Amino acid sequence: MSDQHQRTWTFLTNHARVLVLIAETPGIRLRDIAVRVGITERASQRIVAELEADGYLSHEKVGRRNHYH
Repeated sequence: MSDQHQRTWTFLTNHARVLVLIAETPGIRLRDIAVRVGITERASQRIVAELEADGYLSHEKVGRRNHYH
């Protein structure tokens, strides 16, 4: 695939992509989620908060970092 024909869409929403990343790496930082999904850190924070509010995940503090379940 040439550079002119790069894909600009995906079957998964950003919420789904964030959830998959967290399932693969429960200790992932919001900054790393943002980089891997291609969104802002603030957007990754909002998505994680929405997923927690809807019961899709929870977190606990481990030292200075969050660990997601």
